[in-house]
Amino acid sequence: HFQSFAQVVSEEEVARTIPCGPRLEPIVRSVKPWVDAGFTELALVQVGPDQAAFCEFYARELGPALRAL
Repeated sequence: HFQSFAQVVSEEEVARTIPCGPRLEPIVRSVKPWVDAGFTELALVQVGPDQAAFCEFYARELGPALRAL
């Protein structure tokens, strides 16, 4: 159903509720309540075409920032 939703939901609407892009702080801020609630495993999904860049970003910045929570 992704294609159906993509036709009626704008990128701006998605970005208001889901952290998108390479900015570290919005991602960490969205994960923190789950960590505070006791979750020990979360799935972070990169839906864009550049998986390698996301993996590098995770290894370099995002992973260390999340482990610090």
